[in-house]
Amino acid sequence: MAVFRVEKNRNYTVMSNIHLRDQNLSLKAKGLLSLLLSLPDDWHYSIRGLAKISKESPDGISSGLKELEAAGYLTRRQLRGERGRMGETEYTIYEEPRAPCQDSPCTENPVTVKPDTASPCTESPVQINTEKTNTDRSNTNKNKYPFHSYQEAAQETADEMGKEREAYRDLIRENISYDALITDGLRKEDIDEIVEILVDTVCSTKPFLVVGGDKKPAQVVKSQLLKLDCEHIRFVLACMKENTTKIRNIRQYLLTTLYNAPVTISNYYGALVNHDLYGGN
Repeated sequence: MAVFRVEKNRNYTVMSNIHLRDQNLSLKAKGLLSLLLSLPDDWHYSIRGLAKISKESPDGISSGLKELEAAGYLTRRQLRGERGRMGETEYTIYEEPRAPCQDSPCTENPVTVKPDTASPCTESPVQINTEKTNTDRSNTNKNKYPFHSYQEAAQETADEMGKEREAYRDLIRENISYDALITDGLRKEDIDEIVEILVDTVCSTKPFLVVGGDKKPAQVVKSQLLKLDCEHIRFVLACMKENTTKIRNIRQYLLTTLYNAPVTISNYYGALVNHDLYGGN
Protein backbone atom coordinates (compact mmCIF):
# COMPACT_ATOMS: atom_id res chain seq x y z
CA MET A 1 0.00 0.00 0.00
CA ALA A 2 1.36 3.40 -0.99
CA VAL A 3 1.21 6.19 1.60
CA PHE A 4 1.28 9.83 0.49
CA ARG A 5 2.20 12.24 3.27
CA VAL A 6 2.09 16.02 3.35
CA GLU A 7 4.92 18.35 4.24
CA LYS A 8 4.46 19.10 7.95
CA ASN A 9 5.20 22.80 8.04
CA ARG A 10 1.58 23.88 8.55
CA ASN A 11 -1.90 22.47 9.24
CA TYR A 12 -0.77 19.55 11.38
CA THR A 13 -1.17 18.51 15.02
CA VAL A 14 1.33 16.88 17.37
CA MET A 15 -0.34 14.42 19.75
CA SER A 16 0.35 11.17 21.54
CA ASN A 17 -0.17 7.84 19.76
CA ILE A 18 -1.45 6.21 22.93
CA HIS A 19 -5.13 6.51 22.13
CA LEU A 20 -4.52 5.54 18.49
CA ARG A 21 -2.91 2.29 19.66
CA ASP A 22 -5.53 1.61 22.34
CA GLN A 23 -7.35 -1.55 21.21
CA ASN A 24 -10.15 -0.93 23.71
CA LEU A 25 -11.29 2.20 21.85
CA SER A 26 -13.53 2.18 18.80
CA LEU A 27 -12.44 4.02 15.68
CA LYS A 28 -15.12 6.64 16.40
CA ALA A 29 -13.72 7.32 19.88
CA LYS A 30 -10.16 7.52 18.53
CA GLY A 31 -11.21 9.95 15.84
CA LEU A 32 -13.23 12.06 18.27
CA LEU A 33 -10.33 12.32 20.73
CA SER A 34 -7.96 13.22 17.89
CA LEU A 35 -10.38 15.94 16.78
CA LEU A 36 -10.64 17.35 20.31
CA LEU A 37 -6.86 17.44 20.69
CA SER A 38 -6.45 19.15 17.31
CA LEU A 39 -8.75 22.09 18.04
CA PRO A 40 -7.36 25.36 19.41
CA ASP A 41 -7.70 26.06 23.12
CA ASP A 42 -10.03 29.01 22.52
CA TRP A 43 -12.47 26.99 20.39
CA HIS A 44 -15.99 26.92 21.82
CA TYR A 45 -16.67 23.27 22.59
CA SER A 46 -20.19 21.85 22.52
CA ILE A 47 -21.83 18.62 21.38
CA ARG A 48 -23.70 20.40 18.62
CA GLY A 49 -20.58 22.33 17.63
CA LEU A 50 -18.62 19.09 17.24
CA ALA A 51 -21.50 17.57 15.26
CA LYS A 52 -21.45 20.57 12.91
CA ILE A 53 -17.78 19.99 11.94
CA SER A 54 -18.16 16.24 11.47
CA LYS A 55 -20.60 13.73 10.01
CA GLU A 56 -21.56 12.44 13.45
CA SER A 57 -24.96 13.28 14.88
CA PRO A 58 -25.22 14.87 18.35
CA ASP A 59 -26.14 11.41 19.63
CA GLY A 60 -22.98 9.99 18.07
CA ILE A 61 -20.82 12.70 19.65
CA SER A 62 -22.44 12.08 23.03
CA SER A 63 -21.86 8.31 22.86
CA GLY A 64 -18.25 8.90 21.80
CA LEU A 65 -17.67 11.15 24.81
CA LYS A 66 -19.15 8.49 27.09
CA GLU A 67 -16.82 5.87 25.62
CA LEU A 68 -13.82 8.13 26.21
CA GLU A 69 -14.99 8.69 29.78
CA ALA A 70 -15.29 4.95 30.41
CA ALA A 71 -11.78 4.43 29.04
CA GLY A 72 -10.27 7.16 31.23
CA TYR A 73 -9.60 9.76 28.53
CA LEU A 74 -12.34 12.07 29.80
CA THR A 75 -13.63 13.21 33.17
CA ARG A 76 -16.60 15.38 33.92
CA ARG A 77 -18.04 17.26 36.86
CA GLN A 78 -21.25 19.17 37.41
CA LEU A 79 -20.69 22.84 38.11
CA ARG A 80 -22.97 24.86 40.36
CA GLY A 81 -24.45 28.12 39.26
CA GLU A 82 -25.83 30.98 41.27
CA ARG A 83 -27.56 29.98 44.55
CA GLY A 84 -26.36 26.40 44.18
CA ARG A 85 -28.39 25.63 41.08
CA MET A 86 -27.11 22.96 38.73
CA GLY A 87 -24.96 24.62 36.11
CA GLU A 88 -23.04 23.46 33.06
CA THR A 89 -21.05 20.23 32.94
CA GLU A 90 -17.29 20.67 32.63
CA TYR A 91 -15.36 18.08 30.63
CA THR A 92 -11.60 17.53 30.80
CA ILE A 93 -9.85 15.58 28.01
CA TYR A 94 -6.52 13.75 28.44
CA GLU A 95 -4.05 12.38 25.93
CA GLU A 96 -3.33 9.43 28.23
CA PRO A 97 -6.02 7.40 30.02
CA ARG A 98 -6.41 7.98 33.74
CA ALA A 99 -7.87 5.81 36.44
CA PRO A 100 -11.45 6.75 37.45
CA CYS A 101 -11.63 9.59 39.97
CA GLN A 102 -7.87 10.10 39.89
CA ASP A 103 -8.17 13.85 39.53
CA SER A 104 -10.47 16.49 40.89
CA PRO A 105 -12.80 16.90 37.87
CA CYS A 106 -14.14 13.41 38.57
CA THR A 107 -16.80 13.08 41.23
CA GLU A 108 -17.46 10.16 43.54
CA ASN A 109 -20.72 9.53 41.77
CA PRO A 110 -20.29 10.14 38.02
CA VAL A 111 -22.76 12.62 36.60
CA THR A 112 -25.32 10.96 34.36
CA VAL A 113 -26.03 12.96 31.24
CA LYS A 114 -28.90 12.11 28.87
CA PRO A 115 -28.10 11.87 25.13
CA ASP A 116 -28.29 15.20 23.34
CA THR A 117 -31.46 14.12 21.54
CA ALA A 118 -33.20 12.85 24.65
CA SER A 119 -33.70 16.21 26.30
CA PRO A 120 -33.38 19.87 25.30
CA CYS A 121 -29.76 20.15 26.31
CA THR A 122 -29.86 20.94 30.01
CA GLU A 123 -26.08 21.43 30.05
CA SER A 124 -26.24 24.75 28.25
CA PRO A 125 -23.88 24.44 26.49
CA VAL A 126 -21.45 21.56 27.17
CA GLN A 127 -17.97 22.89 27.79
CA ILE A 128 -14.82 20.80 27.35
CA ASN A 129 -11.35 21.49 28.75
CA THR A 130 -8.65 20.01 26.52
CA GLU A 131 -5.80 19.42 28.96
CA LYS A 132 -2.86 18.04 26.97
CA THR A 133 -0.46 16.00 29.08
CA ASN A 134 2.60 17.05 27.07
CA THR A 135 1.97 20.74 27.74
CA ASP A 136 1.29 22.92 30.74
CA ARG A 137 -1.72 24.52 29.12
CA SER A 138 -5.28 23.89 30.17
CA ASN A 139 -8.41 25.37 28.73
CA THR A 140 -10.38 26.98 31.54
CA ASN A 141 -12.68 29.00 29.36
CA LYS A 142 -16.22 28.53 30.67
CA ASN A 143 -19.54 30.10 29.91
CA LYS A 144 -21.71 30.89 32.91
CA TYR A 145 -25.47 31.25 32.77
CA PRO A 146 -26.76 32.52 36.13
CA PHE A 147 -30.51 32.07 36.22
CA HIS A 148 -32.05 34.97 38.15
CA SER A 149 -35.62 33.89 37.62
CA TYR A 150 -37.78 31.05 36.38
CA GLN A 151 -38.64 33.08 33.28
CA GLU A 152 -34.98 33.49 32.36
CA ALA A 153 -34.36 29.78 32.90
CA ALA A 154 -37.34 28.90 30.73
CA GLN A 155 -36.12 31.25 28.00
CA GLU A 156 -32.65 29.66 28.06
CA THR A 157 -34.21 26.22 27.73
CA ALA A 158 -36.47 27.37 24.88
CA ASP A 159 -33.48 28.86 23.04
CA GLU A 160 -31.51 25.61 23.40
CA MET A 161 -34.51 23.59 22.18
CA GLY A 162 -34.75 25.84 19.14
CA LYS A 163 -31.05 25.39 18.38
CA GLU A 164 -31.34 21.63 18.76
CA ARG A 165 -34.34 21.46 16.41
CA GLU A 166 -32.56 23.59 13.82
CA ALA A 167 -29.45 21.38 13.98
CA TYR A 168 -31.52 18.24 13.44
CA ARG A 169 -33.57 19.90 10.71
CA ASP A 170 -30.35 20.66 8.82
CA LEU A 171 -29.08 17.11 9.40
CA ILE A 172 -32.31 15.48 8.19
CA ARG A 173 -32.50 17.68 5.09
CA GLU A 174 -28.93 16.72 4.26
CA ASN A 175 -29.66 13.00 4.82
CA ILE A 176 -32.66 12.99 2.47
CA SER A 177 -31.08 15.27 -0.17
CA TYR A 178 -33.82 17.84 0.37
CA ASP A 179 -32.88 20.15 -2.51
CA ALA A 180 -32.66 17.23 -4.94
CA LEU A 181 -36.14 16.02 -3.97
CA ILE A 182 -37.59 19.48 -4.59
CA THR A 183 -35.77 19.71 -7.93
CA ASP A 184 -37.20 16.32 -8.96
CA GLY A 185 -40.66 17.82 -8.95
CA LEU A 186 -41.98 16.52 -5.64
CA ARG A 187 -44.25 18.91 -3.75
CA LYS A 188 -42.26 21.05 -1.34
CA GLU A 189 -45.17 21.06 1.12
CA ASP A 190 -45.10 17.25 1.33
CA ILE A 191 -41.34 17.17 1.90
CA ASP A 192 -41.52 19.89 4.56
CA GLU A 193 -44.30 18.00 6.37
CA ILE A 194 -42.16 14.86 6.48
CA VAL A 195 -39.12 16.81 7.67
CA GLU A 196 -41.07 18.37 10.55
CA ILE A 197 -42.46 14.98 11.61
CA LEU A 198 -38.91 13.64 11.68
CA VAL A 199 -37.63 16.66 13.63
CA ASP A 200 -40.46 16.40 16.18
CA THR A 201 -39.73 12.70 16.70
CA VAL A 202 -35.94 12.83 17.04
CA CYS A 203 -36.22 15.80 19.43
CA SER A 204 -38.85 14.12 21.60
CA THR A 205 -38.00 13.75 25.30
CA LYS A 206 -40.27 10.72 25.79
CA PRO A 207 -38.53 7.44 26.69
CA PHE A 208 -40.96 5.50 24.46
CA LEU A 209 -42.67 6.45 21.20
CA VAL A 210 -45.77 4.96 19.60
CA VAL A 211 -45.19 3.68 16.06
CA GLY A 212 -47.86 1.65 14.29
CA GLY A 213 -49.76 1.27 17.54
CA ASP A 214 -46.76 -0.23 19.37
CA LYS A 215 -44.59 1.44 22.03
CA LYS A 216 -40.93 1.33 21.05
CA PRO A 217 -37.80 2.66 22.81
CA ALA A 218 -37.31 6.25 21.69
CA GLN A 219 -33.63 5.75 20.85
CA VAL A 220 -34.46 2.84 18.53
CA VAL A 221 -37.02 4.95 16.67
CA LYS A 222 -34.70 7.95 16.41
CA SER A 223 -31.81 5.85 15.13
CA GLN A 224 -34.02 4.32 12.43
CA LEU A 225 -35.37 7.68 11.27
CA LEU A 226 -31.91 9.25 11.05
CA LYS A 227 -30.93 6.54 8.54
CA LEU A 228 -33.54 7.62 5.98
CA ASP A 229 -32.36 8.91 2.61
CA CYS A 230 -34.00 10.37 -0.48
CA GLU A 231 -35.11 6.98 -1.83
CA HIS A 232 -36.96 6.23 1.39
CA ILE A 233 -38.80 9.56 1.10
CA ARG A 234 -39.77 8.83 -2.52
CA PHE A 235 -41.01 5.42 -1.38
CA VAL A 236 -43.15 6.92 1.40
CA LEU A 237 -44.68 9.49 -0.94
CA ALA A 238 -45.41 6.75 -3.49
CA CYS A 239 -47.19 4.73 -0.80
CA MET A 240 -49.24 7.78 0.10
CA LYS A 241 -50.20 8.36 -3.52
CA GLU A 242 -51.29 4.76 -4.08
CA ASN A 243 -53.21 4.41 -0.82
CA THR A 244 -56.96 4.39 -1.45
CA THR A 245 -58.24 3.89 2.11
CA LYS A 246 -59.22 6.71 4.44
CA ILE A 247 -56.40 7.67 6.80
CA ARG A 248 -57.70 8.99 10.11
CA ASN A 249 -54.33 9.93 11.63
CA ILE A 250 -52.12 11.05 8.76
CA ARG A 251 -49.25 12.01 11.06
CA GLN A 252 -49.11 8.57 12.70
CA TYR A 253 -49.47 6.90 9.29
CA LEU A 254 -46.51 8.86 7.92
CA LEU A 255 -44.38 8.17 11.00
CA THR A 256 -45.11 4.44 10.77
CA THR A 257 -44.35 4.35 7.04
CA LEU A 258 -41.12 6.30 7.54
CA TYR A 259 -40.01 4.00 10.37
CA ASN A 260 -40.70 0.86 8.30
CA ALA A 261 -39.33 2.26 5.03
CA PRO A 262 -35.78 0.80 5.31
CA VAL A 263 -37.27 -2.69 5.82
CA THR A 264 -40.17 -2.62 3.35
CA ILE A 265 -38.75 -0.64 0.43
CA SER A 266 -37.02 -3.63 -1.20
CA ASN A 267 -40.15 -5.79 -1.11
CA TYR A 268 -42.23 -2.92 -2.48
CA TYR A 269 -40.06 -2.37 -5.54
CA GLY A 270 -39.62 -6.11 -5.98
CA ALA A 271 -43.38 -6.49 -6.18
CA LEU A 272 -43.56 -3.71 -8.78
CA VAL A 273 -40.95 -5.46 -10.93
CA ASN A 274 -42.88 -8.74 -10.76
CA HIS A 275 -46.08 -6.95 -11.69
CA ASP A 276 -44.43 -5.38 -14.74
CA LEU A 277 -42.88 -8.70 -15.81
CA TYR A 278 -45.87 -10.94 -15.32
CA GLY A 279 -48.74 -8.52 -15.77
CA GLY A 280 -49.98 -8.97 -12.22
CA ASN A 281 -50.63 -12.68 -12.69
